[in-house]
Amino acid sequence: MKNIFNILLFFFSTLLISQDAGFSNILDAVYPDKNTLKFFKNYSIDSPKNTIYNINIVVKSELNSVIKLDYESDSFNKIIFSEVLDVPVEQNTGLDSRTERFKGNINPYVIRRAPFRIFEIIKPLSSNTLISKSNFSLINVKIPIDKKIDLDKHRIDFTVYVNNQKFNLRLKINIHNIVVPDLEKSNFFYTNWFNLSKMEEYHQLERWSENWYKMLDKYAKLMAYGRQNCVKIPRELIYIENDEIFLNEERMMSFINVFLKYGFKYFESPHLLGRGKNDDWGSPELITNLRNVGYYSDEGKKEIEDITRKIKQFTEKYNLSEKWLQHIADEPTSVNAQCYKDVANQIKNIHPNIQIMEATNTRESLGNSIDIWCPIINDFQENEDFFRAREKLGEKILVYTCLVPGGKWLNRTLDMEKIRQVYFGWGGSKYNTMGYLHWGLNQYKANPYEHSVVKHPSPAAGPNNFLPAGDTHVIYPGDTEPLSSLRFESHKIGCEDYEILESLKKIKPKKHKLLVKKIFQNYTSYTLNIKKYEKIKKRVLKNLKT
Repeated sequence: MKNIFNILLFFFSTLLISQDAGFSNILDAVYPDKNTLKFFKNYSIDSPKNTIYNINIVVKSELNSVIKLDYESDSFNKIIFSEVLDVPVEQNTGLDSRTERFKGNINPYVIRRAPFRIFEIIKPLSSNTLISKSNFSLINVKIPIDKKIDLDKHRIDFTVYVNNQKFNLRLKINIHNIVVPDLEKSNFFYTNWFNLSKMEEYHQLERWSENWYKMLDKYAKLMAYGRQNCVKIPRELIYIENDEIFLNEERMMSFINVFLKYGFKYFESPHLLGRGKNDDWGSPELITNLRNVGYYSDEGKKEIEDITRKIKQFTEKYNLSEKWLQHIADEPTSVNAQCYKDVANQIKNIHPNIQIMEATNTRESLGNSIDIWCPIINDFQENEDFFRAREKLGEKILVYTCLVPGGKWLNRTLDMEKIRQVYFGWGGSKYNTMGYLHWGLNQYKANPYEHSVVKHPSPAAGPNNFLPAGDTHVIYPGDTEPLSSLRFESHKIGCEDYEILESLKKIKPKKHKLLVKKIFQNYTSYTLNIKKYEKIKKRVLKNLKT
């Protein structure tokens, strides 16, 4: 009997020992199966005002454990708990581009060898209780920090119950006297291309219906929360009927007003031309998107003229000229650059004040045709002198990623460190690149809960051409609303950091340069040490106390 008692005691003790809970930084990679990172019972953070601070709580337990959460605070009473769901990573991002399968080169700069699963989707809890689905659970904690909060040090005491075992956690918050500007006053340009059809598919909505507008409002609210301040106009609102071009003013304004409500500053026009239905990258002539004819045809030039006049009339009527960003053709190359320039000249002759913005794949051959350049991030770094020269002519520069680059380059695939997303803001402040563009807010090519790596959809794509993990999206479709992700939250941190860094640059430019350099040198050289990042950010905040 004594031996049986000892065995049972040992068994239950083992269960108790296997349970644990503690804080982890939101930038930490956490996995549902196993983790080597240290998580903490006590954690100190530094924060500006007018933000929502994110921190995670990691819970180690047996499968199907009951986890309950509670907190006490004299300063904060609107804390939001969310369960973080995991997603698969089927292939690693490539060293050169896309996935490793594309060229067969192993990429050593990934957080873990695929296949694996990683915590990613932030799903708000209806109550402060959840059931563990794996050896590790991750809870996201959002703490709203008001503009008017006092500068004293604040404290939040959390209690985590795991199968009735109690863990006490303490979070100390040091508030600094710098206010993150509201979105309408933001300085960092940030856009993720929004797919309306995917919103409708996953939420079963009819376009332009009452419920559609309600869901659109939820998506706009989430984008604005993540500091996205620009959205693409639906292509269908500029259309052709009986060989005549129309712009649906009423619907366009109803769409725009949803986003203006949340402080959006810019609206991207749909692209006017492309490479045709077969995605022909070798053709020097661009194809119009409405009539599907070559630009140099009479019908092609007439299409561009009519659309431009409609846009000019619309933007002037509704005082949107400074907010409207005109796309011509996505990713122009040296092959079709002359055609692109000819289109740009035609547009500028009709509407001189319009701002032409484009994600580009070439440089010199596009000179004097673009107002806002958006080179892929490695193109900018490797050809910075060219873009600096364009700046001197009054043009603006931002950067983008799309499938590429891989390796050490900043990007936001699921097998990269999330601090890389933060550094888009630091790079923007260092290089005066005014923002960041990505093609995939919710461009799902498969169920994002089940697949992160998908086959490239282009007709010209070969059998080994895959879109890397999470490249198609950075938010997720929930049951009744869109859901944020840890990558989306990381981008948000970077956007806010940019605002803080720019404030420091204005008053202490030398200090700004010194502190940025300590953790970020360029888009391939930066520290991955989160503690060091937090330390330098704290110094930035302290230098702004006056």
